[in-house]
Amino acid sequence: MVITNLVFLGPAGSGKSTLTANFGAWLNEYMGFRVRYVNLDPGADYTPYKPDYDIRELITVEDVMREEKLGPNGAILRCMDLMLGSIDKILRDLLNLKGDFRLIDTPGQMEAFVLRRTGPELVNRLTRAENAIAVFLLDLELVSSLEDLITAELLGLIVQLKLMVPMVMVLNKSDILEDQEMSELLSDPSYLREELEKGIAKGLLSDVVSSLSELLTYFSQSARTVKISAKNRLGFEALYDLIHEAFCVCGDLT
Repeated sequence: MVITNLVFLGPAGSGKSTLTANFGAWLNEYMGFRVRYVNLDPGADYTPYKPDYDIRELITVEDVMREEKLGPNGAILRCMDLMLGSIDKILRDLLNLKGDFRLIDTPGQMEAFVLRRTGPELVNRLTRAENAIAVFLLDLELVSSLEDLITAELLGLIVQLKLMVPMVMVLNKSDILEDQEMSELLSDPSYLREELEKGIAKGLLSDVVSSLSELLTYFSQSARTVKISAKNRLGFEALYDLIHEAFCVCGDLT
């Protein structure tokens, strides 16, 4: 099979590195796939997997802070620029990693990778050479209200627009989700739309919610979400199935 690149993205603390490690182990142990691990976070102190490619061998936030007298935020942005300048070498090294899956762990500061040129350029080049899919991860502990869910859906839409690849939205820590209403919002786009439209009457961002209602329910239908626990390896079968569907001929994720 052609190697599949899974690009893990999400806000800091959402569980990207844990999912990279445990989903990779699951793909190997239960599915028999050969998995290669890629760390693209130059600021990572530790990775719970052994990288087959590690950007820290080329660039680190610590070195940039020291050499260019920058703070941590400025240093991560500078690292993204340095990565962009070395993108030909990075891409060549990645493509030399043979196997069935490459699991690509991206920086904790997602906006530095997605909103600057580095992430879109790298993913675009990978897509031209091989299959690639974005796996957008959110922490369910941070999605406890309708407003939180709107923000999460919009972040996912931004990621998909910037990277222009198929995307799966993953909701982590599903084993602790006890809120029945939030569970229904996550799984039923029509219920989400009803609740958004109720928000108009309540004055919830009344000038924009009517437009968001149509946009977000369409996004929810076209990019199905999957609930997992990266730590406890729950929901990995559903995640694998959805990734597989993302590469079907029709390209439909529903």
